[in-house]
Amino acid sequence: MKQNLTVVITNETNPYHNIALEECILYLWQNRNTVVIGRNQHAENECRVQELQKDGGFLARRLSGGGAVYHDLGNLNFTFLAYENHFDISSQNEVILRAVKRLGVQAEKNGRNDLTVDGKKFSGHAYYKTGGRCYHHGTLMVDVDYTKLAAYLEEEAVLTVQNWWQQVSDMLVIHGN
Repeated sequence: MKQNLTVVITNETNPYHNIALEECILYLWQNRNTVVIGRNQHAENECRVQELQKDGGFLARRLSGGGAVYHDLGNLNFTFLAYENHFDISSQNEVILRAVKRLGVQAEKNGRNDLTVDGKKFSGHAYYKTGGRCYHHGTLMVDVDYTKLAAYLEEEAVLTVQNWWQQVSDMLVIHGN
């Protein structure tokens, strides 16, 4: 595994803020043209590997379980990293819910790992724990390229997205208009 050092430089001088940062970190990130599969999935059953690789895409396996997902620059991913004694899925979900509600998206938690609007999922989550450290990560489909998603994921996953997923861009309420 590649070892990286991430340096966070802040002008924050509030000790409560700085100490809290040590307990739980929220990491926001994106991937380009990638299919990510769960730890127990077989790549060939979940995606069209040759098509993805032919187009210069990436296949990656995450440590957590869950289904195959397509990532592109229209997808915002998040990861909460915390020690087990500070790991609180409800609070972490609330952070995401408050953020999208500020954009005018009337979202709610629905099911074990989903955030939805009108019954349509726009954010799926998965979890992993090892050695007293935990992570909770998920996707926010903002403006995903459905053409590529359909080209790379196997048919069952594509049908699931078409029937149950909604993009954040489809739900945005533009304030003042």
